[in-house]
Amino acid sequence: MELIEVPPGLSGVAVADTSVGDVLGDEGRLHYRGRDAAVLARTRSFEAVAAWVLDGSDRPLAGAAALPDGAAARLVGADVRTALSTFATAAGFRPLVDLTPAERRADAVRMIEAFPTIVASAHTGAPAVPRPDLGHVANYLWMATGRDDPALVRALETYAVLTIDHGFNASTFSARVTASAGADLGACVVSAFCTLSGPRHGAVQTRVLDMYDAIGTPDRAEAWMKATLAERGPIMGFGHSVYKVTDPRVPVLRDMVREVAPARYELALGVEEAAARVLAGRRLAPNVDLYACLVLEACGLAGELATATFAMARVVGWCAHVLEQATVRKIFRPAAYYVGPPPED
Repeated sequence: MELIEVPPGLSGVAVADTSVGDVLGDEGRLHYRGRDAAVLARTRSFEAVAAWVLDGSDRPLAGAAALPDGAAARLVGADVRTALSTFATAAGFRPLVDLTPAERRADAVRMIEAFPTIVASAHTGAPAVPRPDLGHVANYLWMATGRDDPALVRALETYAVLTIDHGFNASTFSARVTASAGADLGACVVSAFCTLSGPRHGAVQTRVLDMYDAIGTPDRAEAWMKATLAERGPIMGFGHSVYKVTDPRVPVLRDMVREVAPARYELALGVEEAAARVLAGRRLAPNVDLYACLVLEACGLAGELATATFAMARVVGWCAHVLEQATVRKIFRPAAYYVGPPPED
């Protein structure tokens, strides 16, 4: 069989069709099934957008769900990855190939609604029980941190809507590869979450906060950046593999940071303005992490909860892609060039 050469990381290679959403990097636009993500973040609830992304439904999903009796207790004391795997096993998800489309969707909804409770139970060390008077994101914030401030809920919900899906990123592709094998939905989500945990993907936000702490004050931003570049270090929060202009999620999150973290907003604005001068000509525009990490910090969700919070939103996109991939009978089976020693006689 003749092999086809592709760029490293499959950059620029289309491996599937999707109607979930698209990232228009040259235009600086992101949409979910044709609806602008930034507009949705300012005008719609997480539950409504989640249903739209999942399967184009205008029937909003319910809020965070309580776990079955005894299930939450089994997650206490575990890290989030282990807790997620434990739930995925206990839930009894069946292989995608054995289910009808309606049954697959029901599994996806079950996973999405349980995700906040899974994370909160693992993080707090006590079985989490959602409040019936709170929505999906508000319940997550309350169960994980004990906070129910309306301004923080609004900022976090805005963040969650903006990160529900983002094209064929590494974790989404991982979920689709697992789905192509016919595995159950729980296995697909665990696979995606493990991919997300890498420092080149979802775990980058902690490094942006480290940058802010190192800079300290806006007047030190330009000198810090020049010194970092001179040492060939990275300037976190700038540049993107797809966007060639400013990430469309940045202006929305910038407004949220101004509301919930004014002091950090002034620092971030100083960093952004300094970067415009220092990085001029490099096509390194601000990306979502520059302000997203400050929303999470204000909500008490930075550090070890940052990746899990990202996943609380992105699980919707993962599930949407899993449902889409489940309709394709072909398993992903790429090839590789063998470069090791030749076979023995």
